[in-house]
Amino acid sequence: MGELTAGWAAGVVGLGDLLRLAVVRGGLMESQPGEGAMAAVHGDAEAVLGVLDRFPGVEVAAFNSPRVVTVSGPADAVARFRAESGLRSQPLVVSHAFHSALMDGAVKPFAEAVSGVVLSAPSVAFASSVTGGWHTADSAVDPGHWARGIREPVRFSEAVALVGSMGAGVVWEIGAQPQLTSLARASWQGGEPVWLTTLRRDRVDQAEVYAALAAYANTASGAVDWAGLHAGKGHRTMTLPTYPFHRQDLVAPPARPAPAAASVSHPLFDRHYEHRSEGQ
Repeated sequence: MGELTAGWAAGVVGLGDLLRLAVVRGGLMESQPGEGAMAAVHGDAEAVLGVLDRFPGVEVAAFNSPRVVTVSGPADAVARFRAESGLRSQPLVVSHAFHSALMDGAVKPFAEAVSGVVLSAPSVAFASSVTGGWHTADSAVDPGHWARGIREPVRFSEAVALVGSMGAGVVWEIGAQPQLTSLARASWQGGEPVWLTTLRRDRVDQAEVYAALAAYANTASGAVDWAGLHAGKGHRTMTLPTYPFHRQDLVAPPARPAPAAASVSHPLFDRHYEHRSEGQ
């Protein structure tokens, strides 16, 4: 899913098609056998690959960092791997064994779905988590490449290292909960960038996005087009008074401002702070 989203950002796929493919992909993967399991293994790729022959059915699902690898396969095989491999691991809460042979049935149908979508060569440099290398004009428009992402390991660590070698100064984690930043730090090659996250569970999405943009502007000295961001959304700019507020928030609908109140209209909230003059 991350690579599809990156494909939209790189101009490979339109937003509508991206959303349709996400739904199709999720449905196809959900329809596959659900008796699998996955585990995060704390060890380098060489150590993990060196013992897999002893555990038929267990495969590497993701190369997350130089010291964290995810394995996937039938539940009994993964359980035996965890008990007998000698490598420290922890089970992942998943519904299916993603990126394993149990996903084989989803590959061809997804390639067919991608064939019905208009794809374009990337307009910016675009790393692939399927190959760990840069996307080319051919790979970006190849339905087979996108279908491989269901079955083959996620080469996240390699893709991150590749991007890091370009000297990027700001890295964003786009996701529902910060999970990958620590793994990306471990794989990063090059100067230390500014690391930013976006969404978090159990928090208001819009508030988190605005906070991330503010951090980008303040911490990374990035330019944010606030006027463009607010365009057409009924926002207005106002100067707040310089005197102290009373320490009480009064919530009122925007259409019915409280009398003698300073109204702050913002997409994240609509609050009215009451100010009483001296002597009141």
